[in-house]
Amino acid sequence: MGKDEMKKMQLIIVDDEPYARKKIKTLIKDEIDIEIVAECKNGREAILEIHKHQPDVVFLDIQMPEIDGFEVLKSIDLPHLPIVVFVTAFDEFALNAFEAHALDYLLKPFDSERLQKTLERVRNQFLLMENDKTRAGIETLLRDIPRREKYVDRFMIRAAGEIYFIKVSDIDWIEAAGNYVEIHIGRKTHLLRETMNNIEKRLDPDKFVRIHRSHIVHLEKIKKLQSDMHGDHIVHLHNGTMLTLTRTYRDNLLGKF
Repeated sequence: MGKDEMKKMQLIIVDDEPYARKKIKTLIKDEIDIEIVAECKNGREAILEIHKHQPDVVFLDIQMPEIDGFEVLKSIDLPHLPIVVFVTAFDEFALNAFEAHALDYLLKPFDSERLQKTLERVRNQFLLMENDKTRAGIETLLRDIPRREKYVDRFMIRAAGEIYFIKVSDIDWIEAAGNYVEIHIGRKTHLLRETMNNIEKRLDPDKFVRIHRSHIVHLEKIKKLQSDMHGDHIVHLHNGTMLTLTRTYRDNLLGKF
């Protein structure tokens, strides 16, 4: 294959700092085997553009507001994972995890010489196309990287070829539905493939509480409690929904007040 027929690596740059995106673009602009197909200023854009372009390489900032780089990686649902280069300002302790499991990382601030070393690693990985090894390394990294406990503040819902982002603060209540859960917001219902136990762990326990084997409610959406003749309680939400609070979970709710 001649130089003119060389297959270019498609690259997406993800960073919430305009200067950082511009710096990477400037340092890469003369690389004849790389094509920048998208720039993303936040995690939401990154998820959409990665699924749209299915790039070969992603330069991914980790510390972004709302949806950080790790959450972007967890949201990628593609047959082949892109080669990921982390762009980070993590401390030395955290970098041990990157050394062990990541293809490479760029520690801010970085220069042209450091970027060239990264590009050589990327090119070698691109020729090998060891996606299974790449995915395994990143999955291990996501488990091992030192992180502050953080509860989810939005869910990504795929439906009819579209991707929706649901703010957790808007949720009224959640209901089990087989291998899915139904997320209720006002009169709208969104279906998410998740178990009740897993989704409960992802929600801030100071804001959401399990009141039934099949129901989780947002504390701020509760209007009142009403006793029934069986010793249970009825939970009345501000939107008019009535749910049963079983005795098994009663202390769960009452302990929040």
